[in-house]
Amino acid sequence: MAYESAANRIAGQLRTEILHGEIAPGSRLSQLSIAERFGVSRIPVRDAIQLLSSEGLLHPTTKATAIVTGMSVPELQELYELREAIEPMATQIAVPNVGRADIMLMRKQMSLMESSNEAPIWLSANAEFHAAVYKRASRPRMIELVEQLRRLTDRYMYMHLEVIGRTEHLHAEHLGILQAVESGDAALAARLTREHLATSHDFILSYLLENPTATGADDVISFHDGSHSEPAPAARKLRGAQVKGTQS
Repeated sequence: MAYESAANRIAGQLRTEILHGEIAPGSRLSQLSIAERFGVSRIPVRDAIQLLSSEGLLHPTTKATAIVTGMSVPELQELYELREAIEPMATQIAVPNVGRADIMLMRKQMSLMESSNEAPIWLSANAEFHAAVYKRASRPRMIELVEQLRRLTDRYMYMHLEVIGRTEHLHAEHLGILQAVESGDAALAARLTREHLATSHDFILSYLLENPTATGADDVISFHDGSHSEPAPAARKLRGAQVKGTQS
């Protein structure tokens, strides 16, 4: 039905604005204001809110409003723990099926990341780079889960770009993954993907521990050149303690 397409369009736009920080955590969204903005009835707006609520981006408060959920250390860690478990697995399964066209796409996206200083462009290229591999896994549910987790961590990746200011180490990690995939070394590609995710996890966790208010609605996250280059010791200590506790 037409309203289903409208609901997907509205959800897609709101999702992008929430994940990219354009709609801040804690913002209250009303069905009426959204309907007026998109020129639709409340039916597709209601469905869009339900969809975004199922993804954890909105928390319905009444039948007519919803609040944008905030970022937090527990959510960050859960999302990245899931990604570090699932995405390398998908990568390892996928590598034998990656073809020349996929490698060319990965190189193109790497070039975009290296040449862009704009977070939306960088994040889009980053997503396409990794998708060129894991989509060859032929595991529809696994791929769907990977992509949902990646969408949910986009807000944190904006924070990552804000913290490190420069992305040289990310480019080096991408190059390592590309070379492993190109050589057909599935185990190495999986290991490098896991380490790549863990690096981002550490940087973002470090920032949240040092800046507790960064998850609030009043905090503005921007993408600019900064001076941070190493995760804080507190972040490494916390992650290490969690790993030890999990193994015991």
